[in-house]
Amino acid sequence: MKTSVHLAVSLILAAMLYPLFKWDVLFILVGGVLIDVDHYLWYIYRYKKFNIIKSYNFFLKNIERNDFTNVYGVLLIFHTIEFLLIMVVLSFYSEFALIFTIGLLSHYLLDVIFMYSISKRLIMSPSVVQYIIKFKKFK
Repeated sequence: MKTSVHLAVSLILAAMLYPLFKWDVLFILVGGVLIDVDHYLWYIYRYKKFNIIKSYNFFLKNIERNDFTNVYGVLLIFHTIEFLLIMVVLSFYSEFALIFTIGLLSHYLLDVIFMYSISKRLIMSPSVVQYIIKFKKFK
């Protein structure tokens, strides 16, 4: 999913929730857009390059070609069920975490819809446990 779509949806959500949370709605943007920093972190890990523009273009090319073979088995730490569960638990104790989690859930939902529209099946990032079992088999 393109960053611009995540940004647009996050801005709409923030505008809708502004009367309730005031300027704290900026955490929706963090959860809805900036969690994609894990794509950049993976790119650094995989290619040992710190060029954020090349990283963005790398993922953009995969989206445009509908080809995700280059990113199969990628662990995007902020896109895992474990991260979501941590944020849900924290949401019970912190309003900031709640607002962030609202943005995070919108991000996840958009990603799932986007991946389904391409592949006609539900595809989500692997959990940390699934990643360890499937891609880093113990020997």
